[in-house]
Amino acid sequence: LAQEERVAIATERLKHLPKGRRGDGSGRRFRRQAHRFAYRSLLGKVHALARKKGIQSLEVNPQDTSTIGMLKYAPLLSLSKDVAAAYVIGRRALGFKEEIPKPLNALLQDPSFHDRTRRFYEGRIAQLKERHREEKNPYLKRRLGRELAQMKRALVTLQSLQGEPGGPAGSTAGRNPQGIHAWRALRVGLFLPLLGRKVPRDLSPLKPILLGSWEGWKGGLDPHPGGGSAATDAHLRVGVGSGG
Repeated sequence: LAQEERVAIATERLKHLPKGRRGDGSGRRFRRQAHRFAYRSLLGKVHALARKKGIQSLEVNPQDTSTIGMLKYAPLLSLSKDVAAAYVIGRRALGFKEEIPKPLNALLQDPSFHDRTRRFYEGRIAQLKERHREEKNPYLKRRLGRELAQMKRALVTLQSLQGEPGGPAGSTAGRNPQGIHAWRALRVGLFLPLLGRKVPRDLSPLKPILLGSWEGWKGGLDPHPGGGSAATDAHLRVGVGSGG
């Protein structure tokens, strides 16, 4: 296809990909297939064949490509998260820098956003601590412990944005006044609290926010529409009780 269209090929510069581990809920069959799949070897063959055919091939920094794609392009262009990530890879190969859209940047500076997301994660952490303390099954207890650690990291990511003006070049080439972790803070602040999943399939609910109507979400459920306490509790029951 690249040969027919006379275009270059761009991929991420991957050194290691998580292939799952026992107890993460991915399933034994998936982990077995993932460990057998030679990602780096496959990409090497792609680039070698491209050079042989006279096609320009490039590798780009993979940092936050999926997060940027899901937050910035998937909702607006009605793309899947994977296609949106590929879109970011292509833009990065062309030399474009990904600035945070103004509505999302304003969201990061909105005290009510930080307050609502903080309360969401603090409530979730409290729930997980209680369940972890009462759980007798060691397998489920480990899963709860990992989930608890993830929620604590998410809360730290959100808190890292407050009181830290300026930042070195990073995921936004230094243009973002909130620092280099802003994309990740938006991810943990919007996906699980708003959409009820760490990696949501449907990203269309983010479109109104990208169009500047975050004010309309403020009066919604606690903390956001689709991500209230009932949705959180249901997610915990499914995630912990499914047994993988």
